[in-house]
Amino acid sequence: MFLTTGEVNRAYMIVGIVNATVKRTLTPDEIDDVDNFDELYEKVKTKLIERTVARDGDGIIAVHFTPEIVSVGVGPKYMILHGYGTVISFPQKK
Repeated sequence: MFLTTGEVNRAYMIVGIVNATVKRTLTPDEIDDVDNFDELYEKVKTKLIERTVARDGDGIIAVHFTPEIVSVGVGPKYMILHGYGTVISFPQKK
């Protein structure tokens, strides 16, 4: 299983698209952590892999991540990370 932001240089079949979104609530004490998305990337990657395995894919190409900070009025801020990519499978040799 692999993820790549690019393509692969061999024949493959497109299985479909997978996506995943995770969020983290920032408390007032954590407001300086707005640029620390590392934990969220790992969670999104894990979800993408799980969804690819469920679709019998061999990997994910053209993976993109979209980070976002969302403020809700006077309420807390949320760090949101959305990831998506194309699930592929490799043809089986007979």
